[in-house]
Amino acid sequence: MTSGASLAFATTVIGFDVTGVPIAEDSALLDAGLDFALTDRLSEGVFYSGQYADTVSDNAVKGRLTWLFN
Repeated sequence: MTSGASLAFATTVIGFDVTGVPIAEDSALLDAGLDFALTDRLSEGVFYSGQYADTVSDNAVKGRLTWLFN
C-alpha cells in the first residue's frame, strides 16, 4: 500500500504527484552516532538509524572518514 500527494510549485501552474510508502503508525525512531578524532586532521564516525513498529523494521548504518588537507 502506498500513499501519495498532488503538489504544485507556487510560481508555476505545473503540478506533479508524489507517491511513497506510508509512515508506520505507533513506531519508534532511533538515531545514534559516534565521532572519533584520530588525529588533528583525521576523524571517523559511525551512525545508526532505525524505525521499529509492529509491521515495519527499517535499519541503516553509515560510516564516515574525514581527512582534512592543508
